[in-house]
Amino acid sequence: MATTRRAASTAKTNGSAKAADKRLLTPDIGLSDSARRQMCDILNKRLSDSMVLYVKLRNYHWNITGMQFAPLHALFEAQYDQIAEAIDEIAERIRQLGGIALGTLDEFKKNASLSENPGERPTAEGMIRNLLADHETVIRTLRADAETADKLGDMGTNDFFIGLVQAHEKMAWFLRAHLES
Repeated sequence: MATTRRAASTAKTNGSAKAADKRLLTPDIGLSDSARRQMCDILNKRLSDSMVLYVKLRNYHWNITGMQFAPLHALFEAQYDQIAEAIDEIAERIRQLGGIALGTLDEFKKNASLSENPGERPTAEGMIRNLLADHETVIRTLRADAETADKLGDMGTNDFFIGLVQAHEKMAWFLRAHLES
């Protein structure tokens, strides 16, 4: 049954449930407000990482050159399509928990653990290595996030994180395979 409790208006914090608008209902889903806020903060950080990775994949897709152009152009496109879907799912998970998903490039940049390399034009191998390092960073972070979700009793987000780990592991494997001889 839907709750009629209204979310309290407080200071804005990373789009968490704390930043909820008075017009929004507070989800009554068996998680404490503190647990929901913590998970929304973590999810917004993963949303930010996903946005940075998405833009990096687009950049590399557009700017790949050389003998590996066609297969890497296609691989980068397949990966940015997967990341785009994950971005939407992460934002929707934040909303399911009563939080506000970040939505500006400035917010994403401030909350991401991944970094951009403005002005750099890596070789095809450099692109693959950069993307592999980013996927592996995301995987390690998601594993820790899944543990946090489990400790907070958030089974839904724990399961969601595990699915994201599996998707990133597969994308990392595809990239790693290009570097193996």
